[in-house]
Amino acid sequence: MSRPDDATTSGRSQGLVLASGPRQEVDAWVRASIVPVTVVPLPGWVAVVTRGPSRAGSPYDDGGLLSACRALSAKAAPGLGFFEVDGRALVTLHQPGRRRRVRWVVWEPEKGLLRPPGLELAGPAEIVGLAGAAPAVRDELVDLLHETRVRPARMLQAVMATLGLPGTRLVEDPAHADGLPGAVRTEPDPQQVAWFQDAVRDSVRLRRELGVLS
Repeated sequence: MSRPDDATTSGRSQGLVLASGPRQEVDAWVRASIVPVTVVPLPGWVAVVTRGPSRAGSPYDDGGLLSACRALSAKAAPGLGFFEVDGRALVTLHQPGRRRRVRWVVWEPEKGLLRPPGLELAGPAEIVGLAGAAPAVRDELVDLLHETRVRPARMLQAVMATLGLPGTRLVEDPAHADGLPGAVRTEPDPQQVAWFQDAVRDSVRLRRELGVLS
């Protein structure tokens, strides 16, 4: 699983994914998660809002980061994610099709856009197109992302507003999702958590046997 950098996960970590696939496919994707979420229909989208830490142990307990890194299923995609993690704003792009790989925009106050090694970056035109916004919005988005003197949550809300996307309040107030029409709060299945923990242990053990880890 890729992550934007090696920073600790002690800071604010929350966000949401807007999926444009059918609700039943989004629900199926959510059922395989280890992070508690609220699923709520919004105009043209289904929002999956992170609602706390994952049910796995450290270092996999950061619910916002895990949610940002997790690719939408092929049937739930396409979609866009908006997360605040460790003082950075993360925008994630989930293209349709079978190539389930998250693409990223990473932004930090006072620094602006970052290019973390190991991450596949998303271009502004792709984001605008996936959001269904007019092509002319690309220039507005580029100008916005060059701003450096706002908080990460405000940057995410501004990006969403520029793209004409719903759910901007949920970036800073995820609990608001629970009271919206059609909202369903979902806790991870303990079996999914156990499978995840087993997979992580097996991966670490295999890497050690291959000499990748000391």
